[in-house]
Amino acid sequence: MATSEQFVALVIYPTTPDVQARRADSLLHVSEEQLRAFPGFLRGRVFLSEDGASIITMTEWRDREAFAQFRQSDFGRASVSLVADLHPQPYWLHQHAEIVP
Repeated sequence: MATSEQFVALVIYPTTPDVQARRADSLLHVSEEQLRAFPGFLRGRVFLSEDGASIITMTEWRDREAFAQFRQSDFGRASVSLVADLHPQPYWLHQHAEIVP
């Protein structure tokens, strides 16, 4: 078991099966190039629920401060505004442990 100071932003967006993939692609398209440039950004993932009811994004940051700087940036504020009508449910997480093979 390893511990880390990394910070994870997990966001669940409710959706419907008929638009799930398109919305996920839109979220990815809007954010992927910008996120790569942010100091402290480690990686991001986009997941689709099997039932089509959710899109889950997970971004991993070096620490909470790197994530806070992203959120305070022009792009971070614009991102929050852009997805507000999707009614996201955010979870801000600190890694407790990691299990690896």
